Amino acid sequence: MMRIAVISLALLALTAHVAHGDPDPRRKVIVLEYRAASAALPGVAARVVSALARQTSLGVLGQDQARAMYGDHLDQVLVKCAGDAVCVARIGQKVGAAEVILVGVSELGDVILTMQRIDVAGRTVTGRIADSLAAGAAPSDAQITDYVNRLLPPGDFLRFGVIDIVANLSGAAVTVGGQSRGMTPIEALKLPAPASYDIRVEKPGYVPFTTRVALPPDGEVKVEAELSRRGADAWYQRWYVLAAAGVIVAGAGGTAIYFGTRDTGPAGDGKLHVTGSVH
Repeated sequence: MMRIAVISLALLALTAHVAHGDPDPRRKVIVLEYRAASAALPGVAARVVSALARQTSLGVLGQDQARAMYGDHLDQVLVKCAGDAVCVARIGQKVGAAEVILVGVSELGDVILTMQRIDVAGRTVTGRIADSLAAGAAPSDAQITDYVNRLLPPGDFLRFGVIDIVANLSGAAVTVGGQSRGMTPIEALKLPAPASYDIRVEKPGYVPFTTRVALPPDGEVKVEAELSRRGADAWYQRWYVLAAAGVIVAGAGGTAIYFGTRDTGPAGDGKLHVTGSVH
């Protein structure tokens, strides 16, 4: 009977998210663990950290990292907080986090696993889930994924990368993925990743610059667009540039510089693909 009663309460998921808009999907979040005299579910908080690191662009810190920043007395402070949101938010404030995810483990016949999402600035609980697990059981990876998906807003699970387009001319129109992004110079673009994007930079009287880049999650790609006047003796038409052309693949999370396809005439024939990478 106790198990049935606990399950009926524990499977409730409260998802009261912050009302003032979607939070920054790259904000710093720390995951802390509070145990109420229970040794069950060892390493569960570390599994939450791993799930968030895989599925989001959040700056996720585990308890060991938080301890290095806060001090060795972190665990004692957590015990004194006993799950109080205001107290836990002070910890997050000291380590410069926007949010704290507090993973709680206790036992009442079954093992009770709770997770609270605490907004550091507001010092309030903005989301909470709980589940009941049989003694000796542990949540599967799929269950951990389900927990964090219910706890955090959907926007956190969209990963992003940055494309920085730098042109040698101002006033050139920039199109990325078929969408106009304004005139050069433009700010670096934060875009969903992983994904591939077609880039076009053009200005009347100049040969358009086009390329296609692969944007890795949490990575940055720099595109240097050099436009030349039509009919000019462009540097990329010279034989020694053609001989040196090659392809280098940039690793995820790094910064790549792309020198892309340039149309050599109004007909668009004779295209040269020159791709380089600088880390």
